[in-house]
Amino acid sequence: MVLYLRLKPDVEAVCIDLILRYAPSMEIRPLILICNDDGIDSPGLHAAAEALMPIADLIIAAPADQQTASGRSLRALPEAVFEPRIIDIDGKNIKGWCLNASPATTVRHALQCLCTDRKPDMVVSGINFGENIGTNVTASGTVGAAIQSAVWDIKSLAVSLQVPQEFHYEHGEVEWSGAVLILRRAAEKFLASDWPRDVHILKIDIPDTADQNTPWHTCRQSREPGWWSFVPDASASSAAGSTIVKRGPRPGKTWNDEDDMAVLLGKKEVTITPLSVDMTSRIPLEEVDKMFR
Repeated sequence: MVLYLRLKPDVEAVCIDLILRYAPSMEIRPLILICNDDGIDSPGLHAAAEALMPIADLIIAAPADQQTASGRSLRALPEAVFEPRIIDIDGKNIKGWCLNASPATTVRHALQCLCTDRKPDMVVSGINFGENIGTNVTASGTVGAAIQSAVWDIKSLAVSLQVPQEFHYEHGEVEWSGAVLILRRAAEKFLASDWPRDVHILKIDIPDTADQNTPWHTCRQSREPGWWSFVPDASASSAAGSTIVKRGPRPGKTWNDEDDMAVLLGKKEVTITPLSVDMTSRIPLEEVDKMFR
């Protein structure tokens, strides 16, 4: 038997006021989707989870294997499904998911299949083994994953740590503590901020010398590649694997004093570069229109 108690209007109003005033607040923690292009086993992904666990609820979804330089390619095995993976994060077993797919496809599938109850407040792609600066951003799977989530109108961070070149495809021993502190601080600040209208992604590159005292610098993307390549004695019979990769800028070129390459490599500061999914050139369209009139 259920009993219903009817209160007089004035008593009911007092009760509601007391409940609202003294009932413990049910604070909802932000929800962050963590992804990357280095794969589910990447220590950089685990460092990102360590950074964000204290401030948010997490969903971790990453490619099953190394996908560096995948850009925003949307590739996957047709039969691929998310497979669970237990990850040790700072002594705690955290459930993650991996998919035999590119980073952008992994994000697209995660947003539809793992985030059915709630849309993430932010997507963090990284922490990547190796900086993503200059024109290399279009090749970066880290940035590509962030672009994919930004298309869904979700605040997106693409976070990378400068490491030796030999670690770009093979994970080596890296000190993550500085990057962990910087990412945690960045996520807290950028979650709480209203982003400018044309900013969809914040690209964060962290120097290998960074600690909690390293300055942050907002800057533009360089027009030079962070890494460039050439084929020695090039001919039609040259193998694609004979390409030699070198750090930018290219011979005879230079970086601008305030671009991401100069700030990260020259000043050894954390770079914050705002990116837009709108790749239209920021010029009056009439300037192009008159070219073919």
